[in-house]
Amino acid sequence: MLYFDEHGFCQGRSCLTNLLETFEAWTLALERGYGIDVTYLDYRKAFDTVWHSGLLTNIQRYGVEGQLLAWIKPFVMVAG
Repeated sequence: MLYFDEHGFCQGRSCLTNLLETFEAWTLALERGYGIDVTYLDYRKAFDTVWHSGLLTNIQRYGVEGQLLAWIKPFVMVAG
């Protein structure tokens, strides 16, 4: 289920529209006298620290095999 505020994989929405809507909300909050705290997370960096061969082994232990495993493997190995 996609919510209205989601931008990924939605027609006519993108990272840019997400950024513009966020910037508009922050500007409005500041104009009304509210403070803003922002936290940024970089999941890519976290993924870079994963032992990719071990991740594939664990995925297989949970029963992922066949075509699904073959589809996942290139994504995991490209990152590693």
